[in-house]
Amino acid sequence: MSISPLPQSQRSWSIAVRTAYQKLYQIYQTGYSYVNSGSVESHCLQQYRQAIITDAYPLLLLLTNTAKSEHLPLQWIEEVSTEFTTLLAVIDEIWMSAEDEYVKKSFTTRTTINLKSNFL
Repeated sequence: MSISPLPQSQRSWSIAVRTAYQKLYQIYQTGYSYVNSGSVESHCLQQYRQAIITDAYPLLLLLTNTAKSEHLPLQWIEEVSTEFTTLLAVIDEIWMSAEDEYVKKSFTTRTTINLKSNFL
């Protein structure tokens, strides 16, 4: 799955729009592929989350601010923003599950070690 492609236009998209789209596409594809890989690590999820917040959202804001001059439909920008927000929610959900699992494993390990130490 990927973000919505740039809409058809009667004229070529500017280099700025194409470059912004390519960056957005890369951010989304990388994060989406990692989330669906089946093997995730907490720190990697945080990196993908950070890329959405610090890289993708500012690009979307820039596209919104220049939409009129670039003849870029706001509806398309809203769709892509929604796709990123959905991906961010999935990343947060998986991250929370991974953190919960880590805490459970840590607690179980410490409890087992403490119980063994008490009986030695």
